[in-house]
Amino acid sequence: MTEMRPEPYKECLSMGNKLKRLAWNISALMLFRPFAGPLFGKWRNIVLECWGAKIGKGSKVNASAEIWAPWNLVIGDYTAIGSKAKCYNPGKIIIGSKAIISQGAYLCTASHDITNKDNPLITAPIHINSFAWVAADAFVGMGVTIGEGAVVGARAAVFKDVEPWTVVGGNPARLLKKRIIKE
Repeated sequence: MTEMRPEPYKECLSMGNKLKRLAWNISALMLFRPFAGPLFGKWRNIVLECWGAKIGKGSKVNASAEIWAPWNLVIGDYTAIGSKAKCYNPGKIIIGSKAIISQGAYLCTASHDITNKDNPLITAPIHINSFAWVAADAFVGMGVTIGEGAVVGARAAVFKDVEPWTVVGGNPARLLKKRIIKE
């Protein structure tokens, strides 16, 4: 085993990135968060799009949702991101159409490389396909793909891909059943 000595953390995010996020956070505080309610949904989308987000028609992002980097967010048509959902997205978050990210859900595209003594930040995108639902307080980790029509149950912790049209739950999330839509 290698002898470890404490050393200062080596910052991997550029000063430009930090300044851009500072400007975004000020904008969000003044132009996004205060405009709660359904009447301001289009306004919030415009604010996010001004910061580089790609948002499909009819999609809604709640005013209390926290978006770390809107320029790394892609949302399809008629998708909803609920209250107090968190998109920690140093890496891309790509959400399909008619998907739901429920209240308090946490989408996390970054972690640290625990095999490196410097513990650097690493990122991998999250893909949430169309018709999927990430339920309340669920956690989706970096590099995960949630398949089309899949459901991630409330408070589940997902660290591996979820197959299409399945329901997963628990920590770590495991298959509970197939999702069958009744006509």
